[in-house]
Amino acid sequence: MIYLIGEQLSKRTVFFKKAAQEYNVPVKVTSWDEIFKKSSFEELNGMTVKIDPPSYTITDLEKMHDSLLAYRNILKKINLCNCSFLNSPKAILDTLDKRYTKKVLMENKIHVTDMIADNISTVPQLLEIMKRKQVYSVFIKPVNYSGAAGIAALRINSAMRHIKLYTTCMPVGCKLYNTKRLYILEDEKQIRYILEKLLKLGTIAERWYPKDVFNGKNYDLRVVYQFGSVEYIVVRQSKGPFTNLHLNNQAVDIRELGLTDEDLYEIERVCDKAVSLFDGLNIAGIDIMFDKGSRKPRVIEINGQGDLIYQDIYSENKIYKKQVKMCADEENYI
Repeated sequence: MIYLIGEQLSKRTVFFKKAAQEYNVPVKVTSWDEIFKKSSFEELNGMTVKIDPPSYTITDLEKMHDSLLAYRNILKKINLCNCSFLNSPKAILDTLDKRYTKKVLMENKIHVTDMIADNISTVPQLLEIMKRKQVYSVFIKPVNYSGAAGIAALRINSAMRHIKLYTTCMPVGCKLYNTKRLYILEDEKQIRYILEKLLKLGTIAERWYPKDVFNGKNYDLRVVYQFGSVEYIVVRQSKGPFTNLHLNNQAVDIRELGLTDEDLYEIERVCDKAVSLFDGLNIAGIDIMFDKGSRKPRVIEINGQGDLIYQDIYSENKIYKKQVKMCADEENYI
């Protein structure tokens, strides 16, 4: 039996259970509402456990910060259980922390979107770092958020006079809210106000690299890498800097890109090396871009719960089938 911590009616749960039915593997689902109420997790001992993320309806970024803190504390407790985890809670925690993940990747010479700062508290401090390092375009990301929550892309000219911000955040009163809409702002006062609130959440700043273009749009790849190989690749396209599909961006079949065998080999090689750096990480959604010109793959982020791909669940559902098969084969328990 597989013990699934998730949401009873989510697509993740529905299609994981569907995959499990094909292998006659029973699945016990415990919702996050139940998990948050528990004081003990002894029932997990000896089980094979898959941990999916909670579903959040919170849009207030400060409240989201508090919810994520509670989530992280529960993962730390579950990590003490004697379980066979598909992905260990520690691995999920490590990759949820963008600062830690990027440091590990950079220290091990993985080709990444470089982090230029990880302890920024004010807008003047951010602008001074950008000027000193001569990096005039950056992504600003809250350290522990996912799904593009709180993300912003800042561009200034070398004279530090013209400033533009792309973001999914919008202030309402004294609160900052996450939306599913892209805003492009050029009013410096408004930009500084939003950035000051974002920086208080704990952020990193990464160099904004120009992405490769396909059919007139920027694109990157969400690669699902599990159990030592690439399982699925989906192309994410956007006219703007954010390619996250839940922001109404376009998904493209990987075959349309016309990737060469060498391209695919390099993607698999960088994914394999990156995942190997995190103990207990067997399944990962890895965001990868190609450098313009050289087309060298560059790791943007690693998501320890990034295995939901709509193009797959509505087709072969092979990602979840592989996970269930690994659990069904006792010799392959993680």
